[in-house]
Amino acid sequence: MNMSRFFRRFRDDERGSMAIETVLIFPILCWAYLATFVYFDAFRIQSTTNKAAYTISDQVSRETGYITPNYMTSLYNLHEFLTSSNHPTKLRLSVVRFTDDNGYDVRWSQGRGGAGTLTNAGLADILDKLPVMPNNEVIIVLQNWLSYEPMFSVGLSAFEFENLIVTRPRFNSAQLCWNSQENGGVTTATC
Repeated sequence: MNMSRFFRRFRDDERGSMAIETVLIFPILCWAYLATFVYFDAFRIQSTTNKAAYTISDQVSRETGYITPNYMTSLYNLHEFLTSSNHPTKLRLSVVRFTDDNGYDVRWSQGRGGAGTLTNAGLADILDKLPVMPNNEVIIVLQNWLSYEPMFSVGLSAFEFENLIVTRPRFNSAQLCWNSQENGGVTTATC
């Protein structure tokens, strides 16, 4: 009988309940605050990376001169500046042509930051992202990657953002050429 009265009194006693609730809820509130910060940061980085890809792709689509090694390195530096990330970034610029006979064909491709060149074999991985094109049409394919590592462990592990932007050259389909020489001419150009 004494024991049941003790448990009933313990059950009905509300002293200290606010302190106990605080101890129980405070870790959840801290986690929710940090998770909100991490997920917002991830969406911000994704948006910035996407905008950087569109900016560089638009710039290249207006280019009428040769794309040279220095120009490509400058594009990569611009990409790093626009993304303003402390994490590694990669950039790849490719020109792809479509013909009725051969389908899609990589005319030339260059990468920076560890991104290799796009080959015809690698083109198979992105075919579903390429538009339907008329015969002998040329497109610019710009791909960028940015590694992302959350500042806090809230259930989001490290991963890599990847964007693929397809742009048509502004003026004509043969305007965008790669030249391996800074001051090279037609003989060292790939169009």
